[in-house]
Amino acid sequence: ETEGRRRRRRRYLLIMAAPKSPRLSCAWIGLAFLLCLSLGFTGGGKHVASAKCTAIGVGKDATSDGSIIVAHTDDAGSDASDLRLVRVPAKDHKADALRPVYRFRDGYPRVVSSERAPGYAPAKVKGEEEEESKPIGYVKEVSHTYAYWDQDYAMMNEYQLAIGESTCGARTLAYPFGDLENHGRALFEIMELSKVALERCKTARCAIQTMGDLGVEYGFYGEPMMEDSGEALILADKEELWVFHILPSPDGAHAIWAAQRVPDDQTVVIANDFVIQEIDFNDTENFMHSSNMLRIAQREGWWREENGEPFNFFRTFGFEPKEYDPVLGLYSGRRMWRFNSLINSEFNATFDPYVGYIPSRCTIYPTFTKPDMKLSVEQLFGILGDHYEGTPFDLTKGLAAGPFHNPNRFEGHAPGQKVLKGGFERPISIYRGTFSFVLQTFASRPDYLGVAWYGQDQPSGSVFVPIYAGQSSLGASFAWPKQSEFSLDSAWWAFNLVNNWMQLGYSKMYGDMLTRKLELQEEALKLHGLVVEATEFVPVESVAKAIATKMSNVFMDHVARSWWELAFKLIAKYSNGLITTGEGPGERKGVGYPDWWLEKVGYTEWPPRREGGGGKKNSSKHFTKA
Repeated sequence: ETEGRRRRRRRYLLIMAAPKSPRLSCAWIGLAFLLCLSLGFTGGGKHVASAKCTAIGVGKDATSDGSIIVAHTDDAGSDASDLRLVRVPAKDHKADALRPVYRFRDGYPRVVSSERAPGYAPAKVKGEEEEESKPIGYVKEVSHTYAYWDQDYAMMNEYQLAIGESTCGARTLAYPFGDLENHGRALFEIMELSKVALERCKTARCAIQTMGDLGVEYGFYGEPMMEDSGEALILADKEELWVFHILPSPDGAHAIWAAQRVPDDQTVVIANDFVIQEIDFNDTENFMHSSNMLRIAQREGWWREENGEPFNFFRTFGFEPKEYDPVLGLYSGRRMWRFNSLINSEFNATFDPYVGYIPSRCTIYPTFTKPDMKLSVEQLFGILGDHYEGTPFDLTKGLAAGPFHNPNRFEGHAPGQKVLKGGFERPISIYRGTFSFVLQTFASRPDYLGVAWYGQDQPSGSVFVPIYAGQSSLGASFAWPKQSEFSLDSAWWAFNLVNNWMQLGYSKMYGDMLTRKLELQEEALKLHGLVVEATEFVPVESVAKAIATKMSNVFMDHVARSWWELAFKLIAKYSNGLITTGEGPGERKGVGYPDWWLEKVGYTEWPPRREGGGGKKNSSKHFTKA
């Protein structure tokens, strides 16, 4: 039996173990085959919808404190999201252990697995215990796996390996095992790949090779439309920052991937399209790729080596519709332009923001950008909350922003109506943001002090709290899982309520929100400094981790209580179109509308004239005096 045949047999049986493993007995194979028959036709529940997120990376020589930064906005919204940030513990495994691979679902719970983590163990819902999720396959487990923080994607592990994600367009599609309608042949999507990487690796290079190898051997699938069928990750360890791209192979059973190291003094932004362009195949220090990449590109006619043109990954594998769509190119390009224009004055002065980012003309966009000055985490917090303020695309301006400068634009059309061509600007901070984070890795600090600055709901109206790589638990207010059930015990619902209430009068409430946000953010930064100082001279690592955990959790719950207080203040102060600051005379007033908006909506044309100028005159005989 050839190696290729053995691989195909393993894939179809969904038994992902080393082909020569002496521990894989015939009895186990038979049992596994029966298990696969029962699993392969059930599916994994509704797939997780594309979140269309933004990811940013900053090299260690481009940051003010020498850390490496990975930032991410998780912009789900088409379906409910599981809000939990879950601690997956480190584990030891038996020599013949297999690792389950799941197809995650929308909403709560994303997965039910007591084996994966206590936070994913079955809970009681209406008196009945949740049913454990069924894997769609298995891979051979390693002897030891590392602890990490897990959301939709794995975020940071105990060795500071950090990941941020952005869904991308690609010119291939694949479907998962269990999808019988589409003859699914792939085992992994990016969620499980990111989790395996943080379970097994301490470095970005290891993570890239691990994810790439698994994708090639067992198949990778993304979203079931080419606009979202590829994936990009930004990965940071304590020394290096990398970009990783992956997409399905044309047969839907393997994967194509590439990775590029970000120079230490530069930055990268990914906004739902691949950013790796020209690959130098002689530079193995800064580039990695799958062995099948060139062969597939040549075979499919997407790139011709004999033409002598450089190999451009995005041009070769990126999605571009046959008919030019300017909206698609600007959906990605405008956010890329905005980030680069904020950090580099020459780029801001010379680059044309009206040119979209698409494969056929991608070379006008830089893959990496060097900032004018070294960037701080505070600047990243601000960038994640951006709505193009102060630019021609400022979402706080114009009729769509309303009289009170609301930057949020809802997507979609009313049911049953004609779909109009056009769109609104897509900002970095969008109304459907579920969470965001800024991750920092440090070569100069113990691994347990790698920090995830984590923000709930839309980043423009959030406070980023420090959560540590070695932290073992979260504050109670950060544990609420559901978007479909309101809870006063939830930090997420506090931030979500404030962000939604502000839409009634954004500019009226913005000052109150911003003042409290900046106060709490300053407290968070000071707390982080205290955690670093408090643990610096603690000789016992377990004690230092306990100190960091306690300080972080107490602060999380403090932020949640403070934001609920803000929410209640805004509800009382800004209701019924009025501003109420007290019970005395003059402590309640109306704001009214600005003249520019009144003129736009027809205020100055009232009262309306009768159509045609005719009609009956009113007669007093129709009325009786009181």
